Amino acid sequence: MMTRSGTTAGAPAPTASVAVLAGEFRVLVRAGLPVRLEKCGPHLLELRGVKARSLQPNVADSRARALDALLREQLDRLENAELAEAARLLFGAEASTSGATLTLRRTAAARAAGYEVHHFRKRIEPKLLELLAWQLRKDSEDFTTRHAEPPALHAASGPMMLPADVFAWEAAEHQQALAILWGAVYLLRAQLLTVARLVSMDAAEHDQDAAADRALWRHALVLHAAKAYRAAYGAVLLHAAAELGPEHLAASAGWTPCLTPSQDLLLTELAEPEQGLADFTARMAAVDGGPDLVAAWRRALTGRAAPAHARPDHEQGQSA
Repeated sequence: MMTRSGTTAGAPAPTASVAVLAGEFRVLVRAGLPVRLEKCGPHLLELRGVKARSLQPNVADSRARALDALLREQLDRLENAELAEAARLLFGAEASTSGATLTLRRTAAARAAGYEVHHFRKRIEPKLLELLAWQLRKDSEDFTTRHAEPPALHAASGPMMLPADVFAWEAAEHQQALAILWGAVYLLRAQLLTVARLVSMDAAEHDQDAAADRALWRHALVLHAAKAYRAAYGAVLLHAAAELGPEHLAASAGWTPCLTPSQDLLLTELAEPEQGLADFTARMAAVDGGPDLVAAWRRALTGRAAPAHARPDHEQGQSA
């Protein structure tokens, strides 16, 4: 069935252009984070990436909360690393500008980017909003190719029985590998939520670090499970709707700090599913680069700044 606009009824609406989304971002940035429904443009709320992350896609308030979470994630992953801090300050995603007026947020952002405020407002801010609009648009366009559903579970009325058949055994082995992988992803998500809750509660630094360390361990176990799946079944998940690699499922757990390929490899090698957190922690402390990785991971997840003695000399001089 065709609608008056010429689209098929029930089909997803085409994603708005970057220019349209950037225009709605100009309204959104005036109020800053958290995202308020009355400040949300209709095209931002209709993004597939927003609706897919919403607990109640048909409820506008739920989509606004999903947009808030997605925007914070994209601010942490801003394509222009040099302007990443300025973007977070501008939207009030940093504690120092959270709840501040647009004038104060813009002043802090301009200072962080190294620009005069007027130049920042006229030249840099529009580019930031366009970049964020592009990132959210790309996220929606790529979402269907990156999105994966966990295996469906159904209540069983009796014990699981398999026929004495090699094909049944192979199918069961694959389901087992997939269950282990998704199980690791969900346990990582649970720990990331724990970290976020403790940070929001302003819990003791020791408690935040302990939760972040456990999240790092869970992340390592996801990488280990992905490697095991890849070794057994190849680089693409079998029977998936899209060509996803097992390592891509880690993103389903939530945002995690970006690591280098060598750091991912290190975590994969140190993760032992049969061992516990204490064993993993001891291995990380003993390996070259392990303590630095742990410290950087803690800072990224908790949002704490690096201690002065850990920053480069030129940064120490600026803060003196």
